Amino acid sequence: MTTDNTVSFIQKANSYGLQEFLEIMGELSQESTKKGLLSRLQKELITLGLALYKDCQRCITIHGDEALRLKASDGELCLVKKVIFFMNASPQAGKGMWGDWVDNWRQYSYSKIAERRQLREMIALAVSIVMQHEKQIELHLIAVLDLGITIEQVFEIVPLVMLMDGAPTLSQIPTLVSCYEKFCDEQQATK
Repeated sequence: MTTDNTVSFIQKANSYGLQEFLEIMGELSQESTKKGLLSRLQKELITLGLALYKDCQRCITIHGDEALRLKASDGELCLVKKVIFFMNASPQAGKGMWGDWVDNWRQYSYSKIAERRQLREMIALAVSIVMQHEKQIELHLIAVLDLGITIEQVFEIVPLVMLMDGAPTLSQIPTLVSCYEKFCDEQQATK
């Protein structure tokens, strides 16, 4: 799925009513099963993480089975569960434990194998959007961008979140855009 399609879906969803939104969700459902910039397995593991976070047993079964069909390893499935464990333990930003949580997350997330770290951060970013947790979104968006994930790949995650969480996802698009602009400004300033 291309960024242009994703942006188009988001713009439509912002301007239409419920029936049109449901039609858009159907389109997103079909698009999310295609390989794009993210592999099908990456998309399934991200969606499985969202299902675990939302504790949707039906969704966990569907996306767990699909991840296995796509040859997810036991290590990858365990990685998804650990990310959700961390995200469920996340305090609100500004609370006394936030800095400690960030330090522990970074220690856990760091891996010499870039693909594992990228996957951890993409799952955490998807969950942070559902959480509507601005500091989490910023933390994980900057991490994925620093790890070489493109903004186009990030916008392949958004439809997955929309499928699992619906309209509330749209309220987080400005936060994603703002954090991305901040990242770009900081990158420009260091040049």
